[in-house]
Amino acid sequence: PKRNWSDKILEGLKINKSFLPDVYESTVVSSKVNKSASHLTGLVEGTPIVGGASDNAAGAVGSGIIKQGLISDSIGTSGVVFASSDTPLYDKEGRVHSFCHAVPKKWHLTGVTLSAAGSLKWYYDTFGPSKKIENTYPHVKGYELLNRQAENVPPGSGGLIFLPYLSGERTPHGDPYARGVFFGISYPHSQDHFVRSIMEGVAFSQLDCLSLMRDVGISSDKIVLFGGGAKSRLWRQIIADILSTKIVTLNIEEGPAYGAALLAGVGAGIYGSVEQAVDRTIREVDQIEP
Repeated sequence: PKRNWSDKILEGLKINKSFLPDVYESTVVSSKVNKSASHLTGLVEGTPIVGGASDNAAGAVGSGIIKQGLISDSIGTSGVVFASSDTPLYDKEGRVHSFCHAVPKKWHLTGVTLSAAGSLKWYYDTFGPSKKIENTYPHVKGYELLNRQAENVPPGSGGLIFLPYLSGERTPHGDPYARGVFFGISYPHSQDHFVRSIMEGVAFSQLDCLSLMRDVGISSDKIVLFGGGAKSRLWRQIIADILSTKIVTLNIEEGPAYGAALLAGVGAGIYGSVEQAVDRTIREVDQIEP
């Protein structure tokens, strides 16, 4: 693959190639700050501008996911399972998405749960922590209270099942009209059960993504977890158990911003390659076995 605009697709869509910008690898200096931009931004004239990357690809670089056999899982508003590959890999039904990676001569697959930590935020904003848990832990605030609620419930949430399709779904359904569901509600279920079922439902949705990647040849003995949801040790354990894979966290919490900075560092000559930048800056700090 030439990692450039597709002449076949452009012809099919009747798009003039001259209308499109040049395509650069993510580590290449594509331009420099000119006098006008310097005046507007305060950046020094002549500062190099590096190609950069999309949020997910930059997040993968910032999490060290740059080689075949490495997988990350970002639990932010959406949940993204991301796998690096040495060659382009495709799901024939388009349930996971194939892209050029931010690393030269590498590709990646992504599977997306549109409402991951976003599902927990919806619950928090709509219902909030239970009065019982607030009274039990008066000095605990915010989402940690939801963690305490979920800890009160054993795995399986008493049979309460949550489908996290609050804004439609991408993987594996590709359906903007899919909607969220709590299934199996019964009298014994408390607010605690609903919180844990959200965490479990999101994890099972991420398993949908991972299973499709395994079907096209991606495998790994561990998954790097980052994003707001990764701050919850309970949620990390739930994900490890449901994905049946070791979960690790890193010294870097903001993967996308950090990855973009590393790409800029390569373009500016601070690092000789993306691999060198990752090796020098990123390390594992915690792991959870299923």
